[in-house]
Amino acid sequence: MGTPFDPVILLKAADFAYDGDKRVLKGISLEVARGERLVILGHNGSGKSTLVKILGALQNPSQGACFICGCDVSKASFAEIHRKVSVVFQNPETQIVGAVVEDDVAFAPENQGLPSAEIQRRVSWALEKVGLLHKRSALSSTLSGGEKQRLALAGALAADFECLVLDEPTAMLDPEGRLEVEKVLRDIHVSGKTIIQVTHRLEDLRDAERVLVLSHGEWAWEGRREEFGEVAESLGFELPPLSVLESRLASRGVTFSPPAAEPAAEAIAAAFSGSFAASEKTEETPRARESEPPFFEVRGLSCSFNPSTPLEMKVLEDVSCLAPSGGWLSVLGRTGSGKSTLIQHLNGICKIQSGEILIEGLALPQSGEELRNLRRRVGLVFQMPETQLFSSTVREELSFAPRNWGFSESETGSLVEEALAGVGLSESYLERNPLLLSGGERRLVAIASVLSARPECIVLDEPTAGLDEVFRKKILSLLDGLRKSGVTVVTVTHDFDMALEYSDRLLLLSDGLRLYEGGVRGILPVLSEMEKCMAPEILQLSGLLRRRGLNVPLTWKADELWQVLSPGL
Repeated sequence: MGTPFDPVILLKAADFAYDGDKRVLKGISLEVARGERLVILGHNGSGKSTLVKILGALQNPSQGACFICGCDVSKASFAEIHRKVSVVFQNPETQIVGAVVEDDVAFAPENQGLPSAEIQRRVSWALEKVGLLHKRSALSSTLSGGEKQRLALAGALAADFECLVLDEPTAMLDPEGRLEVEKVLRDIHVSGKTIIQVTHRLEDLRDAERVLVLSHGEWAWEGRREEFGEVAESLGFELPPLSVLESRLASRGVTFSPPAAEPAAEAIAAAFSGSFAASEKTEETPRARESEPPFFEVRGLSCSFNPSTPLEMKVLEDVSCLAPSGGWLSVLGRTGSGKSTLIQHLNGICKIQSGEILIEGLALPQSGEELRNLRRRVGLVFQMPETQLFSSTVREELSFAPRNWGFSESETGSLVEEALAGVGLSESYLERNPLLLSGGERRLVAIASVLSARPECIVLDEPTAGLDEVFRKKILSLLDGLRKSGVTVVTVTHDFDMALEYSDRLLLLSDGLRLYEGGVRGILPVLSEMEKCMAPEILQLSGLLRRRGLNVPLTWKADELWQVLSPGL
């Protein structure tokens, strides 16, 4: 590693304001040594994405200066700077430009004017580094989410950068995809490259050498990863459940490293000397009105992309499930398991090829005025809110649906105010451009734009992905309130803790097949037997302890596990 006097990035009193208005960054300075692994934490709206653009030489500060490998970004050529720094964004779809995997990786070295032989060498080397060499001839569009993010990293590697800047690189991925990307980042760092990772996920701190916290455009804290736990709560962060348990175990002299379920299970099993009664099975108390007919009933649904062609791909096969009326159904599974395709059938975006779907006992409409009415009853919120926000103000965005349904201007105004208040945003947002809001605010506006039509059911694809804990809790509280008011909620999610805590029913898909459908307690043994990355860490830990002979309950809650373990430690 280099020294503080040989920084790969030097930021001096950098300010930034959009349109000369609200300051997003407020005179911040930063030195990053060569070979350092730095993590910058911040809540939604803290200025993280703007900082990424400046550190990645995609935006100059309004005031102050940024130097990359000694070059003043404001004076150096774009080509010169981007031989030294590369940026990978949260959504890989926004930076994959090649239809074929190897063509995408070759894009940067081709634009650098390198000889063909050198380009091929870099492409092969980069794909091997990220574990995609066997897919060099594959279509980029056929890759999973984790593979696409690794492809984006391969493109950065082929550019032979000095410093890699990452903007929430794992936020949109399933647990398996996150592990794939985290392994690649470790390998890149070991090779001597500098990595700056901007994130809100505390799990991303595990490989950090230094941590900084950005709040309202200013540095709020700096220190080592090991020190962060002491200040996390005061800075508005909530430690992951395993970190909470790790702290409690340390108070009893039980320590383990690295912070993962397997080492924790070994340490606990070795230290445990007590005994406890056999854990009792907890009966589930359904939150939904199970005695009523389900809002949705899916029966034997099958779906293929490009049917009856050489490119046919089976996406769903004989899937059945129930969404209880006034209840919450969560759909779980790896990226590419068919989750999004399933929910897009629920308001008629995808047409039924085989099987049937009933809505309150009647066949789901597929065309005509009945289909139009279905889309008022069933609102859909996509994973990336930018894909469904198109108006110049929040007021116009929220007015679109009521006006389409023929409401008067006064009624539309009332519905807009009701929807805005329902998601916890003030009237000051009404004249703001929705695309200039933070990620969490955009998600709330997208939900409000659906709620303004007063749907009976709201379907959301990854509603908490990419959000910090503050906005995550806002979204969950909002959805829980909708469920309590009688609105049926259906979510697709990789947030297993959310699904287990809030859902009435769960559907687990794998490669288009149903692995499980039912209540929360019933899915715990299924998840604990799956690959470790697909279950919450506390659930992994409780399963590992049971295999070592400790009669603990299968649980995803740190408090519940600690309550059982603490008397014997």
